[in-house]
Amino acid sequence: MTRLHILTVAMLCVGATTARAQDASTSTIPLDAMVQAGLAHNPTLRAAAAGVQAAAAATSAARASLFPRVTVTESWQRGDQPVFVFSALLASRRFAASNFAIDQLTHPGALGYFHGTAAVEQLLFDGGARKARIDAALATQQIAGTASREAALGVAATIADTYGRLLAVQAAHRTTSSIREASQADLELAIRRRDAGMVTEADVLSLRVHVADLEQRIIQAEGDAAVLRAQLNRLTGEPVTRTFVAVEPAPRAGSSLPALDVLLTEARANRPEVQRAAASEAFADSGRRAARAAFAPTIAAQAAYDVSGTRVSERAASWLVGGEVRWTLALAGAERAQLTAATAAASRARAEADDARAQAEVEVVTALQHVTTARARQAAGVAAVAQARESQRIIRDRFDAGLAPVNDLLRAASAVIDADARRVGALVDLVTGTARLNLALGRVQ
Repeated sequence: MTRLHILTVAMLCVGATTARAQDASTSTIPLDAMVQAGLAHNPTLRAAAAGVQAAAAATSAARASLFPRVTVTESWQRGDQPVFVFSALLASRRFAASNFAIDQLTHPGALGYFHGTAAVEQLLFDGGARKARIDAALATQQIAGTASREAALGVAATIADTYGRLLAVQAAHRTTSSIREASQADLELAIRRRDAGMVTEADVLSLRVHVADLEQRIIQAEGDAAVLRAQLNRLTGEPVTRTFVAVEPAPRAGSSLPALDVLLTEARANRPEVQRAAASEAFADSGRRAARAAFAPTIAAQAAYDVSGTRVSERAASWLVGGEVRWTLALAGAERAQLTAATAAASRARAEADDARAQAEVEVVTALQHVTTARARQAAGVAAVAQARESQRIIRDRFDAGLAPVNDLLRAASAVIDADARRVGALVDLVTGTARLNLALGRVQ
């Protein structure tokens, strides 16, 4: 054995060891686990969750208007302004007869005044304006919640679509690599036969071109797979350099899809777009009720407890209770115009809700047909690949025996690649179709 042979064998051994180490360090991640990771760690979903929390806080703030408002103030003033001194002495219950003297009234001495007040006000009636504001806040919270769910569905669908494309690229790489190894062996056989005068140089060149084309496809598949893995890592909140292998979902033998009526009912109940349209309709109706409440008066009850004195430790107490009725209307008819606009907005929201339900039903029908067709194509694709591989085996055996030309060998290899591409294409369509059906139904997974 020459030194060149020894070096070649050593390099092959090192390469095989490195490949086994890489395979051991590369994990396999099924689609379900990828979707769960995306729902748990996707940055977009974290932002949507923060929006839901903000909307819930706004609802709590709106409900607070149902309860009394308490105001506590403490102030101190000093001066010799006649009205100020007069009212301070009177509120402190220290006003005496000597204070009626003209000089005392017009030129009083400087006085310090401490004033503390605790006041309570409760709105008793406002024509339903507070209830309308609370309902609007609740509708806004529901809209934020549906937006969060819609974002989760979108992330899951995007992950499934990207995962499906990665499956296609991996399958193409796997099939092409296998055919390249076989074609390389065929090329070496053709070279020996050419040297023996059994085939022409054109046959050898055809096989060389075929092997080079397969190598180019393998390189392209490796680059595409790296890009798709980076996209999936971003969607799942992982480092973009993480490596993994996508796993083809196992076929569900004998599983049948629910009836269309059942799926339509589920979509109307769970679809975020339908729920958001219903919440928008409720929001518009609350605006109409708020506009109508502008025609009603507001009634409030008030109570206050006051402590005043010229010294912080010596104060006189007093109390006050009362009520207030306020009725304000614009002479130019602004309230009537606002009510008309709010009523039109409510009508538009109802129409948009009807359209959202119809659109959801159309998408369910479309996705269901897509899944049904993909299942049938997948079954046919598996059979076609088996037939193409068997045909390639027979032709390669004939080529090895010198009974088949190179062109038949090339056509058989291309037929295997095409059949496997159609099989994987059907599988990817089934994966993405199932994701679209879940999206249409409002299912996260």
